[in-house]
Amino acid sequence: MRPLLLLTKNLLIEQRMQEQLHYLNYEVFCSVELVKQLKTSLNRLQTTQSYQGIIFSETLSDEEIRKLLVFLDNKEIVLFRKFGHLPSVEEKESLSKLGMDSWIYDGQPADFLREHLAETLRRSQKKENKNVVFLYQKESSPQTLSDFKAGLTKKECKAFDCLLGSEGGTISREELCNYLWGSGPSNSRMSQMSVLMKRLKKKLHTAGFQEELIETVWGYGYKLSPKLLQFYAQEVVE
Repeated sequence: MRPLLLLTKNLLIEQRMQEQLHYLNYEVFCSVELVKQLKTSLNRLQTTQSYQGIIFSETLSDEEIRKLLVFLDNKEIVLFRKFGHLPSVEEKESLSKLGMDSWIYDGQPADFLREHLAETLRRSQKKENKNVVFLYQKESSPQTLSDFKAGLTKKECKAFDCLLGSEGGTISREELCNYLWGSGPSNSRMSQMSVLMKRLKKKLHTAGFQEELIETVWGYGYKLSPKLLQFYAQEVVE
């Protein structure tokens, strides 16, 4: 059985959770340094592929987790959000928006934690393993990004380049407004931005890209799929 990875900013705070997991015969690696590596390393997927699950500590903010998840597109790894208390209904419901599969909390009874982990990890094993970097709807050869960008308007191309150049492919509405119009958001510009993103999504779909490649991050902005970032990186190298 592969180990679990517990990402945190404070090792001392995780001692009780580590003891519980060891008691349940789970091998767990707790790290502060890996949080830093995942933010900067070019081999992020290789860093995490040996783990069956990643637990994000309550010491990490939701925004920090969002930025890390951009580079953790391994469908086989189960993602847990750790709380310092039993999460409320609202907190549990927000986890899917954050990208988590499930949750655990400090002080959780051992028998409940045992069954909760076993069931969540068992469900993940039934997920379809998607190893293809990019999926296409069309049978013909896919467009290069250069070909795709050639079919965009100037404003669409500028927005797309902004997303490609942003940290982890995630950018706030405020940053995007400043980049496109040189000033902060207004009701009119927010509306224009929404229309702009819909057009980009539609053009990606028309170009033959099967998956949703531009995601709306609720309450924040927009995020590119890691698969598109990976595809873009490969094209630059070539």
